[in-house]
Amino acid sequence: MQRALFREAFRLLCDRFDAEDAVQNLYLRLWERRGELVRIVSPENYCYTLLRNICIDRIRQLKVRDEEHVPIDEIPDTAPPDVEVSETRQCIEQFLGSVPELQRKIVQMRINGCSYEEIEEITGLSAVNVRVIVSRIRKQFRDYYNNVL
Repeated sequence: MQRALFREAFRLLCDRFDAEDAVQNLYLRLWERRGELVRIVSPENYCYTLLRNICIDRIRQLKVRDEEHVPIDEIPDTAPPDVEVSETRQCIEQFLGSVPELQRKIVQMRINGCSYEEIEEITGLSAVNVRVIVSRIRKQFRDYYNNVL
């Protein structure tokens, strides 16, 4: 069950270390509430709900931290923005918006440095299946990018 909980946390947080922390926090909360657990009808559903709430709290913390950073207007402009890079990034974001959610998550995990084996463990898909999905998304993006230009 620990692997399934980790996969769910990683799916929500898209970060391995945050997912591990979320699962550890889940176990800590379960230990603190161990006396109440006997009354729970479905312990597995309870764990997933509690984990989801922990992940949502973590996402909110990260958003608050990002907002506390220096406003973008106060950052000195040391170099002119690279127009081509920002256009490419915008094109990638538009393309990923049109891709099904599972495929988008897999691509995001690859971009974030996850290996095929880690993605396999998180998604429950085989490594070969993950490689095929990534390959197809790359081809679709090349076609999309060439049509946009």
